[in-house]
Amino acid sequence: MSISAVAVRPERRSVSRAQTRQRLLAVGRHAFARKGYAGTNLKDDILVPAGVSVGSFYHQFRDKTDLFLEILREHSETFRAMMHATHNPAAAGDPVELARHSFATVFRVAEENDDLFRIMARERESDDARVRTYLRDNYRQWIASLAADYHRMGLIAAEDAHTAELAAELISALTAGTILTYLDYPVEQRPRVRARLLDGLVQFTLGGVPGLAGGVHTGRPRRRRTTRSKKGAR
Repeated sequence: MSISAVAVRPERRSVSRAQTRQRLLAVGRHAFARKGYAGTNLKDDILVPAGVSVGSFYHQFRDKTDLFLEILREHSETFRAMMHATHNPAAAGDPVELARHSFATVFRVAEENDDLFRIMARERESDDARVRTYLRDNYRQWIASLAADYHRMGLIAAEDAHTAELAAELISALTAGTILTYLDYPVEQRPRVRARLLDGLVQFTLGGVPGLAGGVHTGRPRRRRTTRSKKGAR
């Protein structure tokens, strides 16, 4: 056996391992989107279609949940990075254009990843504790990232952490609901619907965030936190 043959084998094994991992991620994503996490059978719905043996799978992942979370993790990290780059005040000085570009990016990512958006919405009530924990933690990371972007863009004062987080939660919920509604439209109707929804999201956001930051009167007095001792409380 030649030295060159010995040297090339580890590299080939590494390439094969990476290809196997990508097949599992692709087939798993498709299966989870069709059947949901609980309804997907690891062997019948993922390993057989991917042409991967049980042994090879367990060299890559600990179990079905590990594969599922890796699919979500890969998407979430990429999406957060894309949105962080989009929320760059230098890229668009006009707040309207910045907001429009941001929401347009969400629409584009949603159309390209329709299955993942639906998976994440569906699995929030998963029976698997690891899945629920991941999605809860991922949501908090997303809110923190958005709030930091709002500070960085100057939409909300840096010292007003509560307002930035509240704005992030409200806008995130509004956007998620809008996107899921949008994805239910037939593909041929989406361009017209997207334009209308984009306008609405931009107007609603730019009108609502200043209201939150400025403390627009809602008809209810603001609650003041008070500290009372147990002895004095009645």
